[in-house]
Amino acid sequence: MNNRDPDVSIIGLPESGKTTLLAAIWHMVREPGSITALKFNGLSQGNYEHLNALAKRWRAGKKQQRTQTDGLKVVSMNLRNSTGDSLEVSFPDMPGEDFSRMWEKRELDQSMCGMLSADAIVLLINGDTIKFPAWIVEQMEVAKGAGIPPEQAEVVEWSAELAPTQVKVVELLQFLMSGTLSIGPRRLALLISAWDQVEGDGLDPAEVLEVKLPLLNQYLRSARDPWTWRIWGLSAQGGEYEDQDKGEQLEVTAALRDLDRPSDRIKVIDGKNVSSDITQPLNWLMG
Repeated sequence: MNNRDPDVSIIGLPESGKTTLLAAIWHMVREPGSITALKFNGLSQGNYEHLNALAKRWRAGKKQQRTQTDGLKVVSMNLRNSTGDSLEVSFPDMPGEDFSRMWEKRELDQSMCGMLSADAIVLLINGDTIKFPAWIVEQMEVAKGAGIPPEQAEVVEWSAELAPTQVKVVELLQFLMSGTLSIGPRRLALLISAWDQVEGDGLDPAEVLEVKLPLLNQYLRSARDPWTWRIWGLSAQGGEYEDQDKGEQLEVTAALRDLDRPSDRIKVIDGKNVSSDITQPLNWLMG
């Protein structure tokens, strides 16, 4: 880190939960009586009305729709710890699909260089939608077991979109450490989101990384690139939210709305420890 206030950019692949995280942070750091390591200290970029609308949907247990995030642009907020140190946290105006295309085409929107050259990065990976490698041998065995002759088995032409999640993430992290984005050692907070959907596996976040994302685990532990990193599990929702456009009414969502404090639905998993302080990873990034 340098002598000025550190910058943090929050990124993730499609459906990783960036908007939900933004809504939860916006609520949590401004909720009266909330116990968080970091407190709200001003909005540098962004629209209060739009952010309040996102947080309102989050409190109501409604899914964030793409139409609600259109035109959000860059959101940057200043957070401050108990000793007065501050942190600038930014949500770049890039949908997850753009991060996927960064490695698919090896292209970068130059307007985003500053944001993606931040001192620290928060990277979200949806633990419930991890795409695993599709081994041809295994597929042929499945076809054989189903009585499908090899010559009749469907052949799908490879495309970058079909790549496993861990391949995309490793390539993205390497991209962030190369060329114009290379600024030397940086800190990385890796968040396995949708933790409420994967906690039933009985694994802690580090074990999820080792078991489900072994290539990413090897890349980070080998220190090939100078990331100082740490991993958490995160449920910014606490359970399934309703799709208002479909008129859904879910019992699990109703139970979340019945909690005395909306922030109680948040789970941040640090090893075996669980809390509702969604600013924990950001606080760690301050060094």
